[in-house]
Amino acid sequence: MIRSMIWAAALSLLLATNAISAEFSADIVMESMAGKNSGKIYFKNDNTTRTEMMGTIAIMKRPYIYQMFTETRKYVVQNIDEMKQKNLALDAANLKEWIEKNKLKKTGSETLQGYRCDIYEGDVKYSDEDPPVHVKMWHTPKLGYPLRHESVLPPPVGTVSSRLENIQLGSQPDSLFKVPDGYAEAKSAHEAMGMGSMPSLEGAGKGKAPSREDVEKMMKEMMKKRGSQ
Repeated sequence: MIRSMIWAAALSLLLATNAISAEFSADIVMESMAGKNSGKIYFKNDNTTRTEMMGTIAIMKRPYIYQMFTETRKYVVQNIDEMKQKNLALDAANLKEWIEKNKLKKTGSETLQGYRCDIYEGDVKYSDEDPPVHVKMWHTPKLGYPLRHESVLPPPVGTVSSRLENIQLGSQPDSLFKVPDGYAEAKSAHEAMGMGSMPSLEGAGKGKAPSREDVEKMMKEMMKKRGSQ
């Protein structure tokens, strides 16, 4: 549940890119109530990216996203064009259009990792059922990608932030953007995640946010499973 929430907050980063951008790889650090997690991002172009985080590998080859779970060795395929119907924030072809459609405003500038960034901020409506999420991003035109991103999700999750470190410019091999051997396609995300062995959260899927106690219990189970790998 929490992993899904965090990936939902970060999904706009996966999709919102610039029309002109450089190929690069970088470490990505994500912080939330679940703690700090590190991963990798490989950026080839507007339509092709790979992000590794929390036991999940997400490869975007527009219009498809391949979400792989290293624990179960399974993956699901999602069509961005179909996802737009449920996730209003995905209906944009590039970052400039995404900022304009979601009415983010430039609130300042700052240099991060040696790159001059424009700071944009605003409330983003991801679906008709959920309240807007306040988003703040530090975007540099040189990379065509936000170097820092913050989303404020409903309680008890709160602020989820991500930032890029150790940015390395250079060509990214095509092999990074293919589903690795040994992975089987699952019928659903639930199956791919192996959620049958995970504890349920009270209120989840019923229009209510899970309690802090339920979230903490879920996170303890996730950390226990990760530590046993």
